[in-house]
Amino acid sequence: MRRLLIAGAGSLLACAALAQPQQQQPPNPEQMKQIMQATMGAMVSVMGPMTDAVIDAQVNAAARPETAEKIAAFKKNLYDALLKKGFNAQQALQIVISTAPPAAAPSAK
Repeated sequence: MRRLLIAGAGSLLACAALAQPQQQQPPNPEQMKQIMQATMGAMVSVMGPMTDAVIDAQVNAAARPETAEKIAAFKKNLYDALLKKGFNAQQALQIVISTAPPAAAPSAK
């Protein structure tokens, strides 16, 4: 009986050792390149429609009269604040002209 228990325990330990997850090596540079290419390829089909939707939303927002009013208020407030801080009218105007209104994405200048 004792031999049977020892044999059973040995078998159990052997099975547990086999069931342990193997230590995986990190991918080599070539494998990493393949993984990245596959990932990017999968994302391309989603990125086009998503980009179109974002651009449509931005154009629709820009077309609303209240958007123009908000941008005008932003520019006027910026100009007034610059004057209060000591900039002269020409300097303040130049800063206002070169300052893009707040946007969800950075502007490309």
